[in-house]
Amino acid sequence: MDRVLAARYALTGAPADVVACEEIALPPPAAGEARVRMICAPINPADLNMLEGKYGEARPLPDTPGNEGIGEVIALGPGVEEGLLGRRVLVGSEAWRTQGNWTVGDLIVVPRGLEDRCACMLRVNPPTAWLMLHRFTALHRGEWIVQNAATSGVGRAVIEIAKAEGWKTLNVVRRPEAVGVLRALGAEAVVVDGPDFAEEARELLSGAQPRLGLNAVGGAAATRLAGLLAECSQLITYGAMSREALKVPNGFLIFRDLIFRGFWLTRWLRQATEAERSEVYASIFELAAKGVFAAQVAGEFPLEKVKEAVAASVAGVAGKVILRLGD
Repeated sequence: MDRVLAARYALTGAPADVVACEEIALPPPAAGEARVRMICAPINPADLNMLEGKYGEARPLPDTPGNEGIGEVIALGPGVEEGLLGRRVLVGSEAWRTQGNWTVGDLIVVPRGLEDRCACMLRVNPPTAWLMLHRFTALHRGEWIVQNAATSGVGRAVIEIAKAEGWKTLNVVRRPEAVGVLRALGAEAVVVDGPDFAEEARELLSGAQPRLGLNAVGGAAATRLAGLLAECSQLITYGAMSREALKVPNGFLIFRDLIFRGFWLTRWLRQATEAERSEVYASIFELAAKGVFAAQVAGEFPLEKVKEAVAASVAGVAGKVILRLGD
């Protein structure tokens, strides 16, 4: 057994209180597994929700957090093709560790040439944005998309992908200082949520009625967003930052026939074929190679300072907090 460092939590609660860096035993990779030496991993809201015990799917405890990260394959279990050795890969679970063994089918090989800090953030947020933009509504060039939580990782990816595809985005934010940041990223329009939201948003849309809305807030904010949509349009909910239930007025269903759907990347990955997964990530890597995704890093911490890293992320810094896990 080798000894490696990993972030661990044995109970849920305040994230910075329950997580700690520990030394754990690591067996050799089993059949169908690869040993990955981790390089870096971002701290995502879903990771914090997992530590809090508020995520939609609980994992057995004790557990290692981290729903994405990048590393290098350094050893192979029986039955694994030799060509994987030495390749950079994205992992989708237990990423906050210096080394680990993962089933080969769960790894995503990263094309050579992508910078690690950018690549480590490509497994979750950009695919979520890409799939919501492509699988629910056949958008035409020049069409509008409306979204809330626009400063989030997914929200930023929606703006970046839409700009690359020739779509326009109306982005709802909570703070006025976010307007300039998102405009610089490529957003056509940004509106601050509040009493005058609907009037300001319709003025920015200049008569256009979007056919796709993306909601990660819930509650009354989602209702206001849905109010901007054309008849028979879809509102896709992928998050619930307000912790408030989605409120759907009867008139939205009866008179406007709006469609309310949910999206969870984890479920999609479980149900998708290998060819479908490969197609999506190939599109993401192609966009990344063109510089579409701007890696906004708020700070970097070694794994030994995971408590400080988690606390910084909970504090709501602008950008991702990155854990440095190895060279």
